[in-house]
Amino acid sequence: MKIKDIYCNKNKSWVSLMIALMCIVFTAITLLIPNTYHALAYAFPVQYPWQVCSGLFVHGTPEMPIGGTIGHLVFNLLLVLPFGVMIEKIIGSKKFAVLSSYIWIVNIVTFYAIAFVVTPNGETAYGAGISGVAFFYGIIGFYVLFRLFIQTRKLIFKQVSFYLLMNIVIAMIIMVNPIVAGVASMIMHITAIVAGVVYLWIDHKRIDNYLA
Repeated sequence: MKIKDIYCNKNKSWVSLMIALMCIVFTAITLLIPNTYHALAYAFPVQYPWQVCSGLFVHGTPEMPIGGTIGHLVFNLLLVLPFGVMIEKIIGSKKFAVLSSYIWIVNIVTFYAIAFVVTPNGETAYGAGISGVAFFYGIIGFYVLFRLFIQTRKLIFKQVSFYLLMNIVIAMIIMVNPIVAGVASMIMHITAIVAGVVYLWIDHKRIDNYLA
């Protein structure tokens, strides 16, 4: 099987595409109307109930230059789109939606656990971004690439799509570095990777059977 065979199968990928679209829309709102950031981003203590959902899709911070916010968004979409679509094509949209809910909960719990530990009393901590979910997709996508390599050996290296996806995986590995991402983000990224490993340990046969 080739990588393009996965992307070209008949299964839909509307969930992953909708997630990417929500990231673009919510980030655009906070860029166009900056005072909405603190109402949409994750906040500890929680100020509005929708923040536990909307914080996933917002990117950047009010202090960050527009280029930095867009860069944050683009980097995460480089994981969400290729790997999210890949996973959804393999397991189907319903199971992918459940899987995305699982990592969303892990992402929220991790953020609030970190905020609870590091936030001084009386202050509010803010966070935003889908990088935890993106890293989760990335580790599963990396497993798919590994399985394809096992099947085809050197043939996979002749696929242009392999090099594109591997470049994204390398960038993901770099972002685990606390110097690059910051300690809090590093913890969230590593937690997402662990969550991905747990999922693969439980349900990797579904992927193996598809690729067989």
